[in-house]
Amino acid sequence: MNDVASSDAHIRLGMFEAACDILAAAVIVYDKDDRLVFASRQVPRYFPLPPEMLQPGTRLRDVLGAIFDSGVRYGLAPEQRGKAPNREEWISTRISAHWRELHDAVERLGRDRWVHFRKRRLPNGYNITTLVDVSEQKKQEEQWRLDLERIALTEEILETLPSPMVIKDRNLTYIAVNKAFCAIYDTAADAILGRSVWALADAESSGRIEASDRGVLETGEPFTLAEHIVRADGSDLYVITHKYRIGAPGHHAIVTIMEDMTAYAAGEQVMADAGDTLLRVPGGFVAAQNCFDPVRDAERRLLLDQIPPEDLRAAQGGRVLVVSPNPRIADILVGEFKVRSADCCAVRDMPEHDAFLTLAQARGLAVDLVVIDDNLPGHGGGESRFGVATRLVKPDGIGPDFMPALVEAHELLSNDESPLGDIVTSPALSDDWYIATDITSMPPTALGDVEVLVAEDNQINQFVFSQILESMGISHRIAENGEEAVTLWRKHQPRLVLMDISMPVMNGIDATLEIRAAEKLTGTHTPIVAVTAQALNADMQNCLDAGMDDYITKPVSPDMIEVIYRRYAAARLEKIVA
Repeated sequence: MNDVASSDAHIRLGMFEAACDILAAAVIVYDKDDRLVFASRQVPRYFPLPPEMLQPGTRLRDVLGAIFDSGVRYGLAPEQRGKAPNREEWISTRISAHWRELHDAVERLGRDRWVHFRKRRLPNGYNITTLVDVSEQKKQEEQWRLDLERIALTEEILETLPSPMVIKDRNLTYIAVNKAFCAIYDTAADAILGRSVWALADAESSGRIEASDRGVLETGEPFTLAEHIVRADGSDLYVITHKYRIGAPGHHAIVTIMEDMTAYAAGEQVMADAGDTLLRVPGGFVAAQNCFDPVRDAERRLLLDQIPPEDLRAAQGGRVLVVSPNPRIADILVGEFKVRSADCCAVRDMPEHDAFLTLAQARGLAVDLVVIDDNLPGHGGGESRFGVATRLVKPDGIGPDFMPALVEAHELLSNDESPLGDIVTSPALSDDWYIATDITSMPPTALGDVEVLVAEDNQINQFVFSQILESMGISHRIAENGEEAVTLWRKHQPRLVLMDISMPVMNGIDATLEIRAAEKLTGTHTPIVAVTAQALNADMQNCLDAGMDDYITKPVSPDMIEVIYRRYAAARLEKIVA
């Protein structure tokens, strides 16, 4: 019978050892007299003790003394570390912890090793101590803490930099921006992050920016360009833009840093070193990712269309002189030739023209092209007496009167006076030139040729809306911001407007207010449904207060759009037909 009990105890002990191995834990058991009962074979991995100190019956004080003599010093207060502790005091402190009913602590053993101690005193007086190596976990926690501190510090540095700075991932999507960059577009970081430059700039600027980004991403060669940016508030910003590739292969990113040179370019500050390389800008500052100005773009196209393409190509890298008394014309042409890497400047009249070319000939500098404002008296036209190719441009109306002059050539006067304007846009006229529509003179069947107008700046959401509406056979247009939404509403008079709330240039609330103000003059009403990412009561109330009829939340679904369309657009169509 005793043999059976002994065999059973042996089996249990083996199972206990196997469990300790599986759990990677060392276990020590003391009886109520503080004598060792059991020590698993993992204990020597934590304490370099001789085998005789781990035999059953060994006193706790002797085990602790051997641990102290081995050089292990755990359980010391921070102020005691680095000092030589008293042996007896250390042993007494450890025995005191040993007799607590519960004791749980993570102790550092050595330089880069942490051990989790758990002690439990059972009702029968037995003490069970477990030791688990948590070094890897502590190292990860320490690394996470350091990473978070670095991230916080990096974000703080990024935000406080006076110069605009952005970071794009390998898909050329914005993943970090600072306040200085957001200020250019007068928008929040959330309106930029996760998007591409196509959501911020016009197509021409976006293509140029993306091309330089891809060049840096593919080659790793830094890129530098002096740029003239027009902020959202209309002020000028002159920067020297630097682009760099960072990161490991497969995880590259593009860092763009814009050195603000506005004060130096405007002459408000003077460089201490007159030959500073920062201001040696070949060709000057080129037009950059401005807030798109359709009027200026129209003026630019009107002027460039009058210059033969072969002259524009020949001017690349050459010298061009612009002659115009109109500063706006001079600024547009000089900027366009500088974009084409030409060395270009402007003078105001023919005497300055003659003086400039005379001095150029005296210095041996060949001028390749002269562009003259046809409104300038005494220009003569054609080849000048200096033997330089000369081209005339007729910039009639460019300036404050440009838009009225542009519309005058296309306007069709309405029989009735309209509060929205007495112009009906010609069908052949591009949407860019639309000014206003006299909806009071239009028959009811002409209203709503576009059934749904979607105001949404996110390209992915634009695609989702288009797919849903096309599958339903509903004609629609997409506006990328609130300002464009108002313009397209005036042009097409849609049956329903789905209005995103957060958009650049003009948000959905302001766009709705502008539409409702115009409708008061005509007695019409277009259903406007807010599309918002957050269904907060305050946001919903703001939408309703602005004059919106309803709201839906993202992500949108075909069923959701169909319900809204039937509720508002289909009902409106029935009333018009009736």
